[in-house]
Amino acid sequence: RGELTASATATSAPPPPERRTNLKAQLTSFVGRDDEVARIGKSLELNRLVTLVGPGGAGKTRLAAEAASTIVEAAPDGIWMVELAPVTDAADLPQAVLGSLGVREAHLLDRRAQLSARDATSRLLETLADREAVLILDNCEHLVEASARLADHLLARCPKLRVLTTSREPLGIVGEVLLVVPPLGQPEPSASAAEALEYPAVRLFADR
Repeated sequence: RGELTASATATSAPPPPERRTNLKAQLTSFVGRDDEVARIGKSLELNRLVTLVGPGGAGKTRLAAEAASTIVEAAPDGIWMVELAPVTDAADLPQAVLGSLGVREAHLLDRRAQLSARDATSRLLETLADREAVLILDNCEHLVEASARLADHLLARCPKLRVLTTSREPLGIVGEVLLVVPPLGQPEPSASAAEALEYPAVRLFADR
């Protein structure tokens, strides 16, 4: 019986690894942004708030995800993407962040009542207080004032936290480092087909 117990223990599956990010596996290739990825990673090493600024469709979300994926090892408590596009009410922003962190029970005080914004923010501070993590607030432009307030509040009280945001406009708070996301390089109209394929915008088009 003892041998059977020992054998069962020896062959039992190891516990699953701790979840350190909610970044999604990408289904398409990433073209022409290597320099920007390196620049964002370096910026996050040196600064606690970095904002990627650019027009809609410039690729800010994908760029943020790619850059963040390169520094997972430098964030022991994880990298967490908060998708703000579905959030229409500024009061729901703290709860959206809690949900992305996986703090599921924070969505409800009980089975009937939702957490207030103040309660959710307090819970966020408790969760992130001593965490060495990176929080990505994606698509802040329609909630820019609320995003700025929350980022400022969290950074002031969570000394190991770093925040990466994407937006069409800056948050406009102290300590923010802005990185403009340029369009992918395009060829001149006179370029040949072979020459055009050397440019990232054309390579991306051909790949898709």
